[in-house]
Amino acid sequence: MTSTSATDVLAIDGGTPVRTAFPPMGKGVSLFGEEEKAAVLEVVESRSLFRYYGPNLLRKVEAFEEASKSLLGAEHAVATSSGTAALRAALAALGVGCGDEVIVPSLTFIASVNAIVVSGALPVFAEIDDTLGLDPSDFEAKITDRTVAVMPVHLDNGACDMDPIMEIARRRGIKVIEDTAQSMGTTYKGRALGTIGDLGAFSLQLEKNVTSGEGGLVTSQDEHLYLRAARYQDQGGQFVTSTGSTRAEESSVGPIEPFVGENLRMTEIAGAIAEVQVRRLPGLLEGQRANQRRVLAAIADVEGIAHRRLPDAEGDGGSSVNLFLPTASAARRFVKALRAERIPAGQLYNGQPVYLTPSIVEKRTASNKGGPWHCAEHPADVEYGPGLCPRSEDLASRAVIVPIGAGYSEADCDDVATGIAKVAAAVVERP
Repeated sequence: MTSTSATDVLAIDGGTPVRTAFPPMGKGVSLFGEEEKAAVLEVVESRSLFRYYGPNLLRKVEAFEEASKSLLGAEHAVATSSGTAALRAALAALGVGCGDEVIVPSLTFIASVNAIVVSGALPVFAEIDDTLGLDPSDFEAKITDRTVAVMPVHLDNGACDMDPIMEIARRRGIKVIEDTAQSMGTTYKGRALGTIGDLGAFSLQLEKNVTSGEGGLVTSQDEHLYLRAARYQDQGGQFVTSTGSTRAEESSVGPIEPFVGENLRMTEIAGAIAEVQVRRLPGLLEGQRANQRRVLAAIADVEGIAHRRLPDAEGDGGSSVNLFLPTASAARRFVKALRAERIPAGQLYNGQPVYLTPSIVEKRTASNKGGPWHCAEHPADVEYGPGLCPRSEDLASRAVIVPIGAGYSEADCDDVATGIAKVAAAVVERP
């Protein structure tokens, strides 16, 4: 690591930046190559782009599902068109609807909340803790007689502390949907995230560990929940293309009657890319973890910054270094200064809880009729705004994320560490 001192002038103040360009983008897209290209061309040449039939069906989506089950240790999996679609299907599998409440952490992507609201249920926001995940104690405090599910969100390859969350959920009779959009392959005490709760939902959007541009996956160890999720994403099973009547009748749970669903199916082109990417995932995680360890070792003695608590450091996916600055203003300047040094950095969701999103604050849906905010049968007297989850607001405002790519060279990692040390020395006030 390059030596730095408090006298080094930051690039944002006219000094020489640590780097001349940002390091390469990380996660799955960084590994794109000839194999993904060949897989796409194979599907195009087959003229069978729909997952269930065609003139020369290659069953690429099914291959992706099977590869994902093997890698994650999941009993069942169904692919979807997006991570949001995966959440929709998971909620539908549980029968979540109007009058129900689903507890969700206050720091997450808007899709977590959108999926709950579109299902007709009320999102109930709980505090995060220094893992950047759901605070188990506040989760329990937010349970009411309407609570049917909780949605812990594993942000950026870091696990929530699942043991206490699962203990509370099981004791209180609450179902668990793991929002694992950002953490495919990451583990918690030897178990893959997304296989610990009742259902797991993954995203394959561009910035994820496994990407097909857009795409998703629902996992479950419960066959009944899997069949309901699979049917929901395929128009509710009206055409039994995904879980045909014979298969359903021969399952251990017996036949499942069709119900109204949606078209949330994955295409064969997306499945072809995703299946290649899943096979790359172990190597991606190994590279991210090695590079993260190198950066963390180099900044171990940097003063004035605190680190995100990892419930299982060995299982962490390694795609970032997450820091807490002493104040919100210091965090904002830290990010600007790091970027001026050509080191990627940011604040998750602009350093704000999701409930401060305008559509949530104003409780606006497309129709502004019915649940969860405009339902006469199940009135919800709730207001969203600053102060709802004060600890989350504080932590989010002071949190800084520095991405780490599997493709970073040792020099790239050393530059990241040098930039962090340089900026910390100038930005963080000393006693």
